[in-house]
Amino acid sequence: MISIMTELELQKEWNSLITMEEKGYPITDAMFYVKYVDGSPIGHICFKDMGKWYFIGNSYIKRKYRGRGYYDELMTKRNEDLEDKPKIAIVIPIEDSELGRLEDRISGRGYEKIDSFWDIYGIVSVRDYIKIRDFTLWKLGKKQRLRDRIKQRVLALVGLKF
Repeated sequence: MISIMTELELQKEWNSLITMEEKGYPITDAMFYVKYVDGSPIGHICFKDMGKWYFIGNSYIKRKYRGRGYYDELMTKRNEDLEDKPKIAIVIPIEDSELGRLEDRISGRGYEKIDSFWDIYGIVSVRDYIKIRDFTLWKLGKKQRLRDRIKQRVLALVGLKF
């Protein structure tokens, strides 16, 4: 079973929950998809509607439940429910997680690393980008299409064709 709840609601059911603030996320008030096994929460993945885009990230599966497909189940459910806007992930490894392994997992799901503001121009405001730019950022979508749109606009401004 998968439920959606606030971090505060999840804390009441998950005594050892490491909060978003404790993990170092610059986002508060996110919602969580929570996977239950035998009536207990064993994993979560979150999102927050940021207007033009969704912040996503902060996923965790309890150690004894890893390798059983629960992470993929949570990510798939969340991404299917949130198809209406681009998704920007902040990747912060905790415990024994390695950044490279996490990046391999999300890149395999179609996410692309954000190298600069231009990778998310028109989606994330400058103000929001300043808040998140020092984190490892990933976007679900095609960077090249966005770069082509930006190039087309710039060239049109100076009177050249794409």
